[in-house]
Amino acid sequence: MNESAGKLITDSAGPPIRLAWAFGSISVGIKNNLLGVWILFYYNQVLGLDAYLVSIALAIALVIDAISDPIVGILSDRIRTRWGRRHPFMYAAVVPFALSYFFILQVQPGSSDDETFSRLLVLMVIMRISMTFYEVPRNALGPELSKDYDQRNTLTGLSSAFGWFGGAVLSHYVMSAYLLEGSFSDAEGYKLLGFWGGCWLFIGTVVASLGTHRTIPSLYQPSIKSLRFTVVLRELRETLSNRNWLILFAAGCVYAIQVGADTGTTTYYNEYLWQWRPEEIAIFAVCQAAAVIIVSLLAPYLSRGRNKKNVAVAVFLLATLIGPLPYFLRLIDPLTDFNTFFLNGDDHLWWALLIHSCVASSLAALGFIYVASMGMEIVEEVQADTGRREEALLGTASSMMHKLIGAGGTLLAGLIVSVSGFDDPSLTYETATTSAITSFSWIHVSFSFFLPLFSTALVAFFKIERDEHVARTKKLGYSREKA
Repeated sequence: MNESAGKLITDSAGPPIRLAWAFGSISVGIKNNLLGVWILFYYNQVLGLDAYLVSIALAIALVIDAISDPIVGILSDRIRTRWGRRHPFMYAAVVPFALSYFFILQVQPGSSDDETFSRLLVLMVIMRISMTFYEVPRNALGPELSKDYDQRNTLTGLSSAFGWFGGAVLSHYVMSAYLLEGSFSDAEGYKLLGFWGGCWLFIGTVVASLGTHRTIPSLYQPSIKSLRFTVVLRELRETLSNRNWLILFAAGCVYAIQVGADTGTTTYYNEYLWQWRPEEIAIFAVCQAAAVIIVSLLAPYLSRGRNKKNVAVAVFLLATLIGPLPYFLRLIDPLTDFNTFFLNGDDHLWWALLIHSCVASSLAALGFIYVASMGMEIVEEVQADTGRREEALLGTASSMMHKLIGAGGTLLAGLIVSVSGFDDPSLTYETATTSAITSFSWIHVSFSFFLPLFSTALVAFFKIERDEHVARTKKLGYSREKA
């Protein structure tokens, strides 16, 4: 940081506001945990719905969610109420968000495929739209609450920590206490996951909404803006032509395919590749959460005095190499004359996968903390160019395409499961743990290496530097010289 930047005081958020805003990520983490870990396996292996049908329902809901994102984003940037621009949407989301999560996991085994598919589709659409009403305005609050280059790392770090805490700890609780048959296929355990997840999702949204409510009078108040289609379209074009936004947008699109293709993979690996019982690895979720929370809290210090882009690229490259490593070593084991990885049942395998999961999760979380913080800097760059602060639009325009592409990735996940043989009615456990999981793993590992590598290469072209942002916030009036 240069000398002049060190003498500046920048608009920032106090500890209670930072904690309340970040605590809201518990709800996001719980939702992400359901969609990323449990839902495909639950509807496919527990309820018996073909994987491609599950992925079609998830993809349709994601497309509808994607379309709703920019609509809510534009309204959230332009609306003027006595509760500000963001909070009316957040309050409207609380109840439907929690209830839809709960009912998604309350399906009785034995229902017809048509009933199960229809129920999943309707509830996923409700949950996705509710999520949009909550998370789009909450994300937009972040750069409004703080303009400080380093404190934004703190905000995104705390948000990451609470998100991981919510999803991972809930998974541990259910796996260790409620998967009663010692199997990932216990339907009753999923019902309890729905109950406790819905409760904590409700708490997270309420705390974030009420905890940041008192900031409303001090938040940016836009001038009255036209909602005419031609005006909105022209301003959209002006805002979204920002070069740095386009770079992060392209990188996110590539990574969205990987996120979609990852849907439910962890549970298939645990059940059929490593052949764990739920209680054996219940502690993994807690350890991962602890590791991510520690790294998230350290994120502001690890990047202090450095440019976020450089740190993010280094972290992502390391994560790309480490992430698929155990699966690759297991896959090449039959091709070699020696063991490339620990065998199932070996105590060393448990420790190796525990350490790997903690390191891989921490690196991925750390990289996304910096990327999210980098995205906040674009808000002031756009404001300097156009005179408008459009936090929600910048976020939702990206998320719209990411979700549309992610929907394709979700379809890809179901296709991989089906092509690998898991939908075969004659499938036996022996076949699932040999040929099916081997085919599944080779396909998934290939995506898990090349897509993140390409995405990281795009992030390297991001150009907003620390000193540039400090000078811009001063020019916009968000920073001032110390007295």
